[in-house]
Amino acid sequence: MSEQQQQHAPGGYYSGRNKIPDIKTFVSNLDKDKKDRDARLEERSKAERQQGQGQAHSEAVPHKESKAAKPGSLKTVHDPTTQKDVQIEDVDKDFMKAVENPQLSVPNANLGKDTPVKTDPSQANPEYKESQDVTAPPDPVAEGSTSDVPIHGEKTNILFHPTPSVSYEPMFAALETRAGGLCIGVLIAIILLGKMFGASLKGLIPTAMCISSGIWLWMKEVVRSGREVEWSSEQSRGETATANLLPESVEWMNTLMGIVWGLINPDMFASVADTLEDVMGASVPGVIENVRVAEINQGNNPIRILSLRALPDTHVKGMKDSIHAENEKTKDPEEAAADEEGGDYYNLEASFAYHAKPSNATDTSSKARNMHMQLVFYLGIKGLFGVPLPIFVELQGLVGTVRLRLQMTPDPPFLKNLTFTLMGLPQVTAGCIPMVQKGVNILNLPLISNFVNYAIGAAASMYVAPKSMSIDMRAILQGDEIAKDVQALGVMWIRIHRAIGLSKQDKRGSKGGGSDPYITLTFSKYGKPMYCTRVITDDLNPIWEETAALLVNPEYIKADEQLSVELWDSDRSSADDIVGKVQLSMQKMIQHPGKMYPQVSKLEGMEADSEMPGELHWEVGYFSKPKFRPALRTDGKDVNLPNSLKDNPDLQDDKGTLNNDDQDAVAHTPPDPLWPSGICSVVIHQIVNLELENIQGSDGNRKGREYEPAKPSGENTEEVGKTLPSSYCTILYNDQLVFRTRAKVVSSKPIFNAGTEKFVRDWRSAIVTVTVRDQRHRQHDPILGVVPLKLSDILQTSSQVTRWYPLDGGIGFGRVRISLLFRGIETRLPPNMLGWDVGTFEFLSDRILALGYHSNTKLKMRTGGSVGQIPRTECRKLAEGDGMFWDIAKHSGKNNVRLPVKYRYRSPIVFEFHVTGKRGASAYAVIWLHHLVDNTPQDINIPIWTTKNGARLTQNYITEENVKAKEIPGLEDLQEVGRLQFRCQFKAGTDEDHERFVVDNDSRETFETWEACLAEGVREKRVTKEMPEKVQELHDKSLTEGRDVLKEAAPEEREKWLTKDGQDWSGAFTHDPKAYMDSRGRKRAEPGVDKPVHNPHVPSDDDDNVDDDSDSSSDLGLQDADNQGAERVKSNGTANSTETKDDEKKRDVANKRTEKRQNRGMLQWKPVRNLAFAKDEAKFSMKKLKHKVTGDLGGREPDVETEV
Repeated sequence: MSEQQQQHAPGGYYSGRNKIPDIKTFVSNLDKDKKDRDARLEERSKAERQQGQGQAHSEAVPHKESKAAKPGSLKTVHDPTTQKDVQIEDVDKDFMKAVENPQLSVPNANLGKDTPVKTDPSQANPEYKESQDVTAPPDPVAEGSTSDVPIHGEKTNILFHPTPSVSYEPMFAALETRAGGLCIGVLIAIILLGKMFGASLKGLIPTAMCISSGIWLWMKEVVRSGREVEWSSEQSRGETATANLLPESVEWMNTLMGIVWGLINPDMFASVADTLEDVMGASVPGVIENVRVAEINQGNNPIRILSLRALPDTHVKGMKDSIHAENEKTKDPEEAAADEEGGDYYNLEASFAYHAKPSNATDTSSKARNMHMQLVFYLGIKGLFGVPLPIFVELQGLVGTVRLRLQMTPDPPFLKNLTFTLMGLPQVTAGCIPMVQKGVNILNLPLISNFVNYAIGAAASMYVAPKSMSIDMRAILQGDEIAKDVQALGVMWIRIHRAIGLSKQDKRGSKGGGSDPYITLTFSKYGKPMYCTRVITDDLNPIWEETAALLVNPEYIKADEQLSVELWDSDRSSADDIVGKVQLSMQKMIQHPGKMYPQVSKLEGMEADSEMPGELHWEVGYFSKPKFRPALRTDGKDVNLPNSLKDNPDLQDDKGTLNNDDQDAVAHTPPDPLWPSGICSVVIHQIVNLELENIQGSDGNRKGREYEPAKPSGENTEEVGKTLPSSYCTILYNDQLVFRTRAKVVSSKPIFNAGTEKFVRDWRSAIVTVTVRDQRHRQHDPILGVVPLKLSDILQTSSQVTRWYPLDGGIGFGRVRISLLFRGIETRLPPNMLGWDVGTFEFLSDRILALGYHSNTKLKMRTGGSVGQIPRTECRKLAEGDGMFWDIAKHSGKNNVRLPVKYRYRSPIVFEFHVTGKRGASAYAVIWLHHLVDNTPQDINIPIWTTKNGARLTQNYITEENVKAKEIPGLEDLQEVGRLQFRCQFKAGTDEDHERFVVDNDSRETFETWEACLAEGVREKRVTKEMPEKVQELHDKSLTEGRDVLKEAAPEEREKWLTKDGQDWSGAFTHDPKAYMDSRGRKRAEPGVDKPVHNPHVPSDDDDNVDDDSDSSSDLGLQDADNQGAERVKSNGTANSTETKDDEKKRDVANKRTEKRQNRGMLQWKPVRNLAFAKDEAKFSMKKLKHKVTGDLGGREPDVETEV
């Protein structure tokens, strides 16, 4: 992926794509040619200075007193600004000469001319001030001491008087050299003398090193103090110039900075502290467990502006190019052109510097006046333990240059955007002192000093040219940090049908087997798997029938990413082998939105121009974000408020600043029922008043304290402290863990500004759950609180909501600020494809019938990770004599078969018939779960098959319709021997049965989050699909009145939407893509609309039924072995009491689980929690080992996204 060239604020957040910078990456990207480039720049600068001095000499003339005032207009008046009497006079028309030919009076000493009076660094301050005053432009007193010099474009900042101090640099260099020799001599002398008197080297060497280090650190402290005095003298010069009213440099701004600096709220630097904490936290070595920025303060010693000058557009070409490139990525062409052309630009370059004032090492208040921060290093072993070491970090030096580009507009507040870039990495020096009674400055110890300075450098490197940061100043001035749109442009929908004729990868294997294939979907340059199918073992002609949705971001298009469909062979004991791949140009794909394109692709190898055996049958389509329908527009007010409070602006959601029609539509239009699938963005901004609950009860004897409160109450008053949690957040989409933030150490006000975007099948039933946890060592991270967000409850009048939510269901208190945004995608999935991946398969009938099957068998049912069975004792003959049945009516809880499912859209329910005396199953029946609609009872009638190769039958997607496609090879003996009939449903969402899926900490925390939501009554057991009443009313009205999407549609099409039926936009799921193509791979019919031109399950290669006039599919930039060399292309709720039987046993179990989750009872003691953690870790390790040895083969599943 290409390096991100521009940062954004506000609205920007850390995510899996926008990673936190770290020191390792920063150091690796340091410019290797810096030394040579600096030498060239120095030579160029020197030449320009010499040329400028020569020009000044030639154009300088003796100063003449200006007489541009009207005669007799001189008068004395009272100045309301300075409250002093001043003399003023009216300006004459001759003053225009000074405008047309501006000149500046410069002391002759600066021009190398003879002068009777001049300022000299060796002068005492009174003498220096008098010399400066008599030579001060524009009206010097001493004749012949100044000359008039024309002001040219680059001569806008002239240092009139030298700094009244001597340079100590030669002395510093000599002192360092001699001190270095002294340290080496002391080191050698101690060792030699000690050895002569019989001392051991084990004691001599550390002693000598400590003494030598002490001498060296003392010397560095002397040098640092000298530099502080030297710098303060330069500041004294500037203050003297201000007192003498010299019209030079930018001392007027430094005077303003000196007044304003101490008035700035230190909270404004919170984002700087947060960035530094993130950089250091992502870069700490193993000896540091964690690091925290406890405080940051600017002090009262202001930063100084050295120079300020305006720049023409030619000097900021790189910044303009960066802004233009970013606009191309994130905005449509018209909006980008309007932004770049609307308003005038003002370019500015500023050089700045900061240096700490001299301070006393024993006087804390003298150090506090300088810019500083407090760090806490937790020394120890990362992930195990950490001993806090507080460090006082004083910013001792900062020098840099920044260029600003301000976009001005005629509308208040007149400033729209500000883009800035650093002209090279600023020089930063920080001193680190342990916060003890008498701290030694360990600035020069490599581990601490390099780490802190590199961290500051890594944070600053994000903004060094050619990179820049663009800030919406209008949004900041109006208080806006809320994103109004998702980052993704749309969704790439892929349906993987099957592969044919793959190459054999293993020596073993049955007939038609010899490989364990699976498919990953990746981006060719990014490389990380974005989706992975199941593994079908021992098969060269696998049928997957799986679907995936990949978000298409602007960065992918700009980088010319290719969608790479890669086939792999899974191996248990070695690295997986590549079987072949197919690539598709995403740039070309997005030019053909709104349709699925069937593909039959030859496999290519990993090397260029190579080919692999086999072909892939698949479909692909790109679907973009639709426009908001005006018919659904609302007032944007919270419908949950009483009518008397709806108009209170203090109770409305923060919608930020709405700068255009699209942003206004997001804030006032709920998600469209026409497009239930889409992209959901969740951003966790910050938590306030975060603290831990006292789980050990009230402390001490109550005698004498009878009238005191038992526990502390009210808002937390600490910002940092030992009892505060180290919090992090996780995000679950529909009970699947998808994102984890970084941990913020020991803070009551952690700032995250992190989030993610994911594809959601149906916003009407989707639930996003944010869990806040406390990071702990050698024990499970307890839940501080949970926030379940049901999209249909949150997004009733708007597609974007930013609110504060209380933390509930854990051992903590606080409020978290979360932004939720949903944008629909122009897809119409069928009802069975709008469900959850996580759920439970359950029977609704009292019996399972096997018609035509007459053996007394045990019925075993299984799906991915869960197994159930009905014993042979429950198998009986039907009274009619035409088959068997199994009694599954609930008898004291027996035979209540429920199968929890983790990956519904890639899993079947397999029924195995086991007869006495035969090893293995004698017959099979299969139902694929993606045929079922969520929470909808359905009657099932499926065939019972017999075959010797049961694994091939149950792993491949085989139904009555497409069974002929798998008869040869490998299932030639497949025979139907009966029909299996029952009534069932797929219950969406997690329930108690999913506890069996707990095999690691991620799955344990996911299940624990669901338990917390249920126990606190903030979520119901059953996930329901709900349409907000207001949205349903507007939607129904829009379909029958006015001009809208379906106004001109056919009556049957309109009826489908009124009855809320879905329509599969891309054909039946069992149809082979080849059925819609001719023998040359050209699209000849529209899936789901036209009749297929071949048999939809076993298509032929003839073109007898093909109409030559049919439209062929557009060029999608598909790259396979056939065309190599072508262009390469959440809400609160009440638990449903009728859902479960409220018996005493279940209540006890639930209470014990809540007690465990909230660290009560025995778990209030840390040793007990440590033991529980060790027990679970051992159990998880055994499960992993067992799965590695005996478990099923797995593919390359994507990891949980994080911004670290």
